[in-house]
Formats: sequence, C-alpha cells, structure tokens
Amino acid sequence: MSLIAFALSGCVSAEEPSFVPVQLADKELTESSGMVFSVKDPSCIWSHNDSGDRARLFAFDANTGAATGRWELPGVAAIDWEDLAILPPLKADGPARLVIADSGDNQQKRDHIELLVVDEMDPRKSGEVARDQVHLLRVKYPHGPQDCEAIWFDEPSGHLILLCKRFTPWVGLYRVALIDGSSGKLNEDIEAELIIRLPLALATGADRDPVTGDVWVSTYWQAMKFAKADHPTLKAQMSRTPIAMDLPKLRQIEAIAVDSKSDVWVTSEGSPAPLVRLGLR
Repeated sequence: MSLIAFALSGCVSAEEPSFVPVQLADKELTESSGMVFSVKDPSCIWSHNDSGDRARLFAFDANTGAATGRWELPGVAAIDWEDLAILPPLKADGPARLVIADSGDNQQKRDHIELLVVDEMDPRKSGEVARDQVHLLRVKYPHGPQDCEAIWFDEPSGHLILLCKRFTPWVGLYRVALIDGSSGKLNEDIEAELIIRLPLALATGADRDPVTGDVWVSTYWQAMKFAKADHPTLKAQMSRTPIAMDLPKLRQIEAIAVDSKSDVWVTSEGSPAPLVRLGLR
C-alpha cells in the first residue's frame, strides 16, 4: 500500500523533515484526536480525547508538554469528538472562540453532526464551562452522512471547513456558514455546502497557517501542505498537488496544528501522548 494518500495524475513527493518530540503530561489524554493553538496564550495547545471520553478539553505548554489546564463541559454530549478549530473574536476586545467538532461517524449513520462553539478559556487555568455558554450548531451534509475528522477556519471567507475521511478517494470538502448574515448570530441548523471532491484518503486532521494561509492536512502517515500562493479561492488552492512529507512512526496520528510562527505540530494516541514539531526549516 502506498503511503501517498493523495491520488492525483502525478506522484506526490515526500520530503524528509526532522522531528522534535515532547510528551503531553496528562495520563488522561490517551487518544488525542484534535489540536489547536490557543489565541489567549500562543505557547499553549488545546486537545481532547477521541470517542469514549466525557466532554472536556486539555491544555498543555507546547514547548515542555506540561499540563497547564483542564476544562469540563458538564451537560454537553461527546459522541465522537474529532478536531478543534479557533475563530477570531466577535468584537475587537472579545475572546477568541473554540470550535469542537463532534463529527466522527465511522459507520455513516448520524442524521447530523454537531459543532460546539465556546469562548476560549484560559489554558493556564482549570474549571467548568456552563452549559448555557456552549453554542450548539447542528450540521447536515447535502449528500447524506459523512465521517469527518479534519476541520479548520477559513479566515478569508469566514467559513468553517470540513474535510471528510474515507479509505478511498474521493472525499468531500465542505464549508459551513457559522454566522447568520441577517442577525449576526451563530446559526443553529445548517446544511454544509460542497466545495469540491478531492482524491485524498484518510484525512485525520487539518489546520490553516494563520501567517501564510497554507492549509495542512494530516493522514496516518503523512502531512500535506496545500500552499496558498496566489490562488484566489480555497477551491483553487485545494485543487493543486500538495507538498507531502512523511510523519514520525507514532501510534496513530490524528491531529495537526500550526502555530503563530508557522511551525507545524502533530500528536497521536498514547499515554502520555507524544507531541512532535516538524522541523521544516
């Protein structure tokens, strides 16, 4: 089986990055499935477990792996949390907002998936988020249930992007309009809109570089960079052949995140969970 998960007319070459690992020092994070860097404290990352855990988020110092905080979401369901994204503040002096994607659907049986939006907490504290502070968005796909483990916020369009996961190409790339244009409030029931179908198998995570606009996608074996370059739209950007690089041989890589310095990080299952910065420079 080829380790190149992006099937295009030509081959996708793989670069050889160096790896700088740390361990995430919280033994209750056993199956890290989503990851995003904090806006409140850019030295910290947020993560969560895959299905089977209760609704909670873990925070860590990305440089040392030290646990810095843990936040519970009582009264919130966690069916199959798969990824995290972060949204800009609604107001200039307001907090950034975390998006938790309860979007896993291996059997493709869910009538809808859920996106949980909450004002970003302090990653260097612990506590609870009141249920009325969690905004629930229900999302349906226009072509029936899909499994999705990779999301990111597309700043130019203001959409949340969902990249679906299958063992074989082709997979759908969808956008979700989070804000109601007339009210300015978060939507509650949304139908995702198909952008394009991509020949990309087993996408386990994604993030957008806040500096360059490049989109990074992880599979179990590789990280792929879809360069922003001069592409005018996300559709054009994601239609181009990505740059692929082999990932470290970890247990099961299911999350990727880009920090404010354009460094790319991955994590995987395990206790303690490993966190690896890809040496791309």
